[in-house]
Amino acid sequence: MENAYIYTRVSTIIQVDGFSLDAQEEEIRAFAKLHDISIVGKYSDEGKSGKNAEHRPAFNQMMNDIRCKKDNVKFVLVFKLSRFARNTSDTAKYLQELASYGVGLLGVKDGIDTSTVTGKMIANIMGAVAEVELENIHEQTLSGRQQKARSGLWNGAQAPFGYALENKTLKICPEEAVVVKEIFRLFVDEGQSIRYITKKLNDDNVRREPRGNTQFALFTERTVRAILNNPVYAGKIAYGRRHTIKVEGTNNETKVVKQDDTSKIILVDGLHEAIIAQDIFFRAETLLKKKADHRKTRSDSTTVYPLTGLIRCPDCGKNIYGYTAPPRPKKNGKGGS
Repeated sequence: MENAYIYTRVSTIIQVDGFSLDAQEEEIRAFAKLHDISIVGKYSDEGKSGKNAEHRPAFNQMMNDIRCKKDNVKFVLVFKLSRFARNTSDTAKYLQELASYGVGLLGVKDGIDTSTVTGKMIANIMGAVAEVELENIHEQTLSGRQQKARSGLWNGAQAPFGYALENKTLKICPEEAVVVKEIFRLFVDEGQSIRYITKKLNDDNVRREPRGNTQFALFTERTVRAILNNPVYAGKIAYGRRHTIKVEGTNNETKVVKQDDTSKIILVDGLHEAIIAQDIFFRAETLLKKKADHRKTRSDSTTVYPLTGLIRCPDCGKNIYGYTAPPRPKKNGKGGS
């Protein structure tokens, strides 16, 4: 009887053929029992795309265990090849590595068996097909989200602070809306800094209800800035303000960047109720841009500050940098202190 590992995965984009992790495992175990294979370990990645293996912790742990010959396995069992990898480079790379350790990949539903030469060739071909299929899924998903945004509907899985999702529509949360209005008031009317507003909210024991991947109840400067910069609070729906690009010099690495081409950004009236007036949002937007331009001017300074980037603030953890402040206006003929 040969030893084998089980590997299962479901994606945040689509669950293959509706099969959950448990359903995949059940099918694989039935296959193993039928073929007299002993399961000595299982690895599962939930909510992980197959586009890049480096971002799948369970998959990487399995590969490390194979490299260490932890259980001397002869096979890795998967529901389908697409659960193992969804791009050509990863498919070829990891199948080759498995082969170097004498380990074959068996696909329960698609009949893949890379312990044979023919099976390995078919697996690489199917890996290329899976990559094309994934790109098609991405394009269809993007198109659907764009259409939803143009209809004035919220696209996110979680509602932004200040709102709740009811029947896929944004509804105002009165208590949170009060906080949103206060943030805009402090920033626009009183001219307070984002740092000041963040500290005041936390000092006043204002908390955020954890939702989605956000588990922090405290406010951060990033959170406050995001609220001030989100047109949803003015009754608008914006989509495409950030987009994903490929990292040069890598096969599958991507990063999210700001969209500089405004023609690709969707900005329409939403079907939800606004929390703040549009003129207040536009004033906040103008102030944020001025502050951003000011920070850029400081960073472009030709003055050299040797300790810039080497010291971190003990409170917020951000890098401390130096800049030359303009002279303060004189009082009574004397320079301000």
